[in-house]
Amino acid sequence: MELKFYQTAGGIYPEGQLFHAIVEVNCDQEDAQRYQLYVCSVLDAIAQVPEDCDRLLAAISTVERGAQTSVTEGGNDVLLNMSSEGVQVDILINDDWTGQPQSWFTLEEWRKILKQWKHTLELPKASDEVVILKLP
Repeated sequence: MELKFYQTAGGIYPEGQLFHAIVEVNCDQEDAQRYQLYVCSVLDAIAQVPEDCDRLLAAISTVERGAQTSVTEGGNDVLLNMSSEGVQVDILINDDWTGQPQSWFTLEEWRKILKQWKHTLELPKASDEVVILKLP
């Protein structure tokens, strides 16, 4: 699976040009719908700023070290239920998007995704940097 991270212009406001961090998946890839729904569409909800990414990365580390058997984090109607078995992504606005087998990911996948999302959030505004993250 390949995810593409970049910034895009979001319009001009009184404060100036607004930019948004974006992550997308190529629709031609196997499992594209799964990653679009349970990764790409939730990152803005759970991590709007780099500090949110740090909090989620710390939760993953806590579970990996065994300091806690499970941690639930998230925001804006999205929960990440993390355990040594992986990360269950639950989108609470639709019962069909909670507790689904296809919404399970490895801790390592989410670590890589969150690190790249944080990097994208920290890019200088109007950056033309595009990063492709390859996941197993």
